[in-house]
Amino acid sequence: MPFNRPTLQQLVTRITTDFSSRIIGATSFLRRSTIKIMGIVYAGAVHLVYGYLEYQSLQLFITDMDDENLVKAGAEYGVNQTPTAKSTGTGLATGTVGKIITEDSEIQSDAGLKYIIDADYTIPASGEVDISFIAEEAGANYNDDAGIELTFVSPIPGVDTIIIVDTAGVINGLDIEDLDLYRARVLTRKRKPPHGGASFDYVEWVKEVAGNTRAWAFKQYNGKGTVGVAFVRDNDTPIIPDSTERATTREYIVSHTDSITGETVGCPVGAEPGLFMIALSLKAIDFNIAITPNTAAIQAAGEQKLRDLFLASGGPGVTISKSQFTTAIGAIQNESAHEIADNKNISSATNEVPVLGTVTWSTYNG
Repeated sequence: MPFNRPTLQQLVTRITTDFSSRIIGATSFLRRSTIKIMGIVYAGAVHLVYGYLEYQSLQLFITDMDDENLVKAGAEYGVNQTPTAKSTGTGLATGTVGKIITEDSEIQSDAGLKYIIDADYTIPASGEVDISFIAEEAGANYNDDAGIELTFVSPIPGVDTIIIVDTAGVINGLDIEDLDLYRARVLTRKRKPPHGGASFDYVEWVKEVAGNTRAWAFKQYNGKGTVGVAFVRDNDTPIIPDSTERATTREYIVSHTDSITGETVGCPVGAEPGLFMIALSLKAIDFNIAITPNTAAIQAAGEQKLRDLFLASGGPGVTISKSQFTTAIGAIQNESAHEIADNKNISSATNEVPVLGTVTWSTYNG
């Protein structure tokens, strides 16, 4: 039964009525009488107490906790928010032979985001040198594309002002884990406590690595006693992890330190040889959809609905039913009718992640 906080006026009425029942001959009180004023003052104090009780009632369950208490509850279960990380990158600097680009020199993007050069670099005979840098602060907003121009905050004589970012771009910057995703992980930990290597243990271990968002585990992936693990990084471009990220995650699954107990935990010792990190590929799914009304706003909303469906229900070895696609399009605001041509269930292999491909729209005339 939910906690129902009485209103301030309800408390005033209760208290003054209580006074009235205990004073012989009293039937009512004047608005500015001492008793009436005392009732209002007491009601104000009690109302604050009820407010605190209402707040505390919401802190009993992980689904309702505020941010601060959610983090505390998660820590008790050994589930911590994945931390922020600073972006890193490399770029090409040019200038006069022998000139030195000093460590801690600052460079910045057109948006004013600053990066710090991580070592001393001397311009060689070629007049070009690759330099490495790290973002001034953590956060995904410091990530940027290959080929962008970064400029020195304080120009260095003999060194050209512009640095061209290499083909990898500025990468690996991370925001702190979204609280909705974190709340879901804490709830999973509460509902499914570790079982020493059950499938869901692997999924949760993967998600504890910063940047990993969705994960899947497959028992007997390559025979009895083996497990295959796949994951994506939805906040990265591309979302498919590279070999280094797969190796880092595998190392974490095998052995890592529990932040609460300080104990070394991970998959069972005997399971390590049978642990396979699956190299994924994207599986683009195209659609032909007739819809009414066929407007740009409806089309944009429909494509977002399909992306959300793939994000929530799609994955390696997963089947999305045709009714789910129909339901997603039917949920578009102001949509009146639609038809998805050749609508069918979409299944993916254990090394495929379904994503939205090309959507061809037309007007529904059924």
